[in-house]
Amino acid sequence: MAVEGVSLDGSAELLRREFPAERRAALEADLAAAEAEHAAAPNDIDAIVWHARRLGYLDRYSEAIAVLTAGLETHPEEPQLYRHRGHRYITVRQYQRAVADFETAARLCSGPGGVPDAVEPDGAPNAAGIPTSTLHTNIYYHLGLARFLLGQYEQAVAAYRAGIACPLCTIDMKVAFSDWLYMSLRRLGRTDEAQAALAD
Repeated sequence: MAVEGVSLDGSAELLRREFPAERRAALEADLAAAEAEHAAAPNDIDAIVWHARRLGYLDRYSEAIAVLTAGLETHPEEPQLYRHRGHRYITVRQYQRAVADFETAARLCSGPGGVPDAVEPDGAPNAAGIPTSTLHTNIYYHLGLARFLLGQYEQAVAAYRAGIACPLCTIDMKVAFSDWLYMSLRRLGRTDEAQAALAD
């Protein structure tokens, strides 16, 4: 099995999963389509993102990172590329690199002239077929997660609160943010604040 990284303590390899044959065939067909679209429009942001996402769904994380990194050479101010590369850095346990990418993405989205928020399509849609997250909320959610996994709970709290404050934050994302906010505050010993985070 292909190795995609190592565990945080270095004791175990992170291996790709073995997919059932039918599932693998479907994922590989989706990847082939995404690769073709990217080849036809090599500078198109959506094509870059979906090429990387389809690689990620097959656990080919290092390749996904490489696709996004190449995209950033052409589009160094595109927050979507940092957002998705940061997500893949989390997967391969490179949390500091993930933080750097998410902070860059957040900066590019913030303030006057920043990239506005928008709904992100799901690669594996829910039963209702309704996307539940946005560019901005995904940036802050994963920034908070990377901070949490580094034990940086104060910074995680700040990221989760920023995510909840996003105007397009859906109820699904508010629940997700509140859960991680609660856990971060508990680890800081701020029990009353943690309980308040669940009030809604």
